[in-house]
Amino acid sequence: MIAANVSESPRVTPANLSEQHVQALLRGLSLVDREAIALATGTMVQYYGDEVAAVRLAEETAALRALPPGQLIEDLNGLNVGYGDRPIHPALLGIDVYKGAWVMGGGSAQSYVSHAHVRAWADDLPFRSASVDFLVALHVLEHEPDPAATVLHWLDIVKPGGGVGIVVPDWRYTWDARNDRHPWSHRWNPTPRLLRTLYERHWAGVAHLEHLDTYPYRLSFDIILRKKGTFVPFDEHARADRPTGYQLHESNRFLGEETA
Repeated sequence: MIAANVSESPRVTPANLSEQHVQALLRGLSLVDREAIALATGTMVQYYGDEVAAVRLAEETAALRALPPGQLIEDLNGLNVGYGDRPIHPALLGIDVYKGAWVMGGGSAQSYVSHAHVRAWADDLPFRSASVDFLVALHVLEHEPDPAATVLHWLDIVKPGGGVGIVVPDWRYTWDARNDRHPWSHRWNPTPRLLRTLYERHWAGVAHLEHLDTYPYRLSFDIILRKKGTFVPFDEHARADRPTGYQLHESNRFLGEETA
């Protein structure tokens, strides 16, 4: 049951959300009440103090369940798409549009530092089919104009048995993308129900839906897709029978200046 303070929710609007008296009101409420107010008023849910780190940890923990079962993350080739300033785990290869510092334009310029290793667009990653063990993407897919096609691309480059872990905002607790005019902002309105529909219509043929909307914070939610098939990890001994230099020489296949 929602506390009586939520009856004051009409005082909270997108226009006054950042004002001091509104923030003071919200800080005096429980997390559950603040989430209820955000839903009722169409304003972005507010988290304070340790709650911010808790939300981030919940997102990252949920997305990392995309790892192939029974595998160690240090042994895998995993991608963090939309790396930005959230490395999640040092074993992940970071992919982002930007590397290093840049300034986001728009109404109010914001500085931003991306620690990505590789520059690429989320819907056009430079990896061949079935070459990556798993992929995570936190707060990326909502920026893609065709999320169904983007996820199919991610599932294509992931090996059979590999996973795709996605975190997106729930627009009902953030904002309506139909009002977005910034080129880097949201392009559609995610909800758990909509993601299930996208799965059933576009991804069910190639992947299983393992998890959907599993952590308690309403700002965002997760979806974990497992590509159909059996996962085969990289085997460093798979080519142990490759011929040595001596064997190549003895079979007249050795490459040197005299045979180039």
